[in-house]
Amino acid sequence: MLYGIEEEGVPYLYQGKTGNSAIELGYQAALDSTLGVGIGIGDDSQMILHYTKLPKEQPLFQLSAASQDQQNVLGANAARLVKGIPFKSFEEIHSAEEETLISEEISTIVKEVLRRIRERM
Repeated sequence: MLYGIEEEGVPYLYQGKTGNSAIELGYQAALDSTLGVGIGIGDDSQMILHYTKLPKEQPLFQLSAASQDQQNVLGANAARLVKGIPFKSFEEIHSAEEETLISEEISTIVKEVLRRIRERM
């Protein structure tokens, strides 16, 4: 998650707190932040991205058992909220297996294009 924030070039402060739910931690982090944005991670691995202008019970993003890629997108989206630019989509995340399939498809297409070019020579 921190990688996603760093990738966007926005400063952050990490503070470890325990004893509250992810929504409470995220909301309190947003209130404590001079930028108005906070992320809370609960004991149940739930992750909340909150913004001070939203009601406590209505976080901007909420993830459960998030993958590393999803955590990076959440961090990037926290930074993008600060920067005022569009959010990254969680839908565009591919698993390692999907990435392999995509790479294989690209390889097949490139080989076919090269074969056709050679035929024309």
